[in-house]
Amino acid sequence: MSDLMQTFPIRKIIEHGPGVKSFYFDQTFEVQAGQFINLWIPGVDEKPFSVSHIQDGQIEISVKAYGPFTHRLMQSQPGQLLGIRGPFGHGFTLKDRGLLIGGGIGIAPLRLLARQLHERGLHFVSLLGAVSRHEIIFADEFERLGTCYFTTDDGSKGKKGFVTEDVAAIIETEQIKQVYAAGPEIMFVKLKAILDTLHVPYEFCMERYMKCGIGICGQCVLDDSGIRVCVEGPVLNQDDLQDVTELGMMHRNASGKRSI
Repeated sequence: MSDLMQTFPIRKIIEHGPGVKSFYFDQTFEVQAGQFINLWIPGVDEKPFSVSHIQDGQIEISVKAYGPFTHRLMQSQPGQLLGIRGPFGHGFTLKDRGLLIGGGIGIAPLRLLARQLHERGLHFVSLLGAVSRHEIIFADEFERLGTCYFTTDDGSKGKKGFVTEDVAAIIETEQIKQVYAAGPEIMFVKLKAILDTLHVPYEFCMERYMKCGIGICGQCVLDDSGIRVCVEGPVLNQDDLQDVTELGMMHRNASGKRSI
């Protein structure tokens, strides 16, 4: 694949819970965990999504209904043609003794990471959190692959609270040497403060409004680093993030205007 758009039929759709679905397409390219593709609904828009799994000649994209595009995507049916281009960006590096921290739909790209770590015999544990239990997608699969901790806002699965509350204790207990995270950016702000204090290296899978996917438009540049999330990211490590001044702050919308 490349930056050129190609159309593919949706092979199947699986619903994980209210407003959360996975969409399957024929695999014609290799993907590193953390990389993303741009998905196009003709006549609607084009948006970036991480790949959550690759198996049996198909790629899987897991999506939560959030805005106009994703709500329209939820109405799609098997056989419908959608556009795909990519993969884009840099993914996670694969290291031993990792802690995978996923918040909400951020769990999706960590599923592929967990698979790739497992296939290489690298040890890892997972810490997954969401508003409620039905939003912790692929929980059974993460548990089959290794030790797994859960948190939910409402206490419906695992500990009631946030994933950031027990990070330091888990790092010590599990002898963690590397942290991987994907989820809401406010989670990154808290994690960064904890991990910088503990001097534990980390990689965060970032999200920004991305248009071109190849670094031309500058829509996804992180102030004041000059990093383009679509090219140098979306996975950034602790060194990359040292010069970023907007972590957890306002972002640009489709017009380029700053928005909360």
